[in-house]
Amino acid sequence: MARFLTAMALLAILPGWTDTRGMVRVDAAAPGAPYDFVVHVRRIPDIKYNPLVREDRSRMARDLVRGECRHARVVGEDVVNHEIYGITSELPDYVVLVSCTRR
Repeated sequence: MARFLTAMALLAILPGWTDTRGMVRVDAAAPGAPYDFVVHVRRIPDIKYNPLVREDRSRMARDLVRGECRHARVVGEDVVNHEIYGITSELPDYVVLVSCTRR
């Protein structure tokens, strides 16, 4: 019975950890970089958000760093493609580079 309960607990907990498609993360940039934050935005469409539209990604990145940086400015972006051609098909990860303008 203990094995059954342990297995049920693991099956209930692990699916949330393996699905990282909607994960949003804000990291501090490396020292000396021309930007202050590296923002990994969502890659799943939502109401008023389409990850394929650059303005939507920029708006989400600025909203995510608003608590740390009042006047955020997007200085670049990167697309990380995890697709293996012909074998897997998935949306790429979008990384937005944000700088704080100091006034």
